[in-house]
Amino acid sequence: MKKWIVIVILLVIVVLGASFMFKSHNETQQKENTTEAYEISENGVALTVPSTWVSAESKSNMTLLAVADPNSKDSSGFSNVNINVEKKETINTLKNEFESNYKSLSRNSDYEILYLGNATVQGNDAMEAAYLTTGGSVVKEHKAVWLQGDGEIYVILCTSPQDQFDNYEPIFDYAINSVKIS
Repeated sequence: MKKWIVIVILLVIVVLGASFMFKSHNETQQKENTTEAYEISENGVALTVPSTWVSAESKSNMTLLAVADPNSKDSSGFSNVNINVEKKETINTLKNEFESNYKSLSRNSDYEILYLGNATVQGNDAMEAAYLTTGGSVVKEHKAVWLQGDGEIYVILCTSPQDQFDNYEPIFDYAINSVKIS
């Protein structure tokens, strides 16, 4: 009888110890995977990005908001990872403008179209494109989501080096789904 009691006590200790270690490991993983986020707003556009990201400058005159990961600078000091929100005034429909844009890009050998299709952002119809650019020293992957509202088209363009895109895609998707246009 004493053997059974000792075995049961040892079994309880092993189970409790394993569950404590599992819980501790999960809490550590959650802390490591959690990045604080903040909402950045400019020119009537807001989106949520990691708290380490900063406001950035864009070469495009159509940019309403640009943010970048300051830890991803290239040798020239420019960020390789960024999100730009642009506004395009047009008389065309979203689909026509989208198709025209990527038809034109596909003729340029510096662009490789990976995907063109429909998307949904916050329950609204959108268009999505994925493509590579090879014009610089680093091959970059881009995800562009096109939305239409109030007669204007908004493009959320997410960019990173191709070999890092999978790591940044959850951040890009979170930012895209947090966008607010006023």
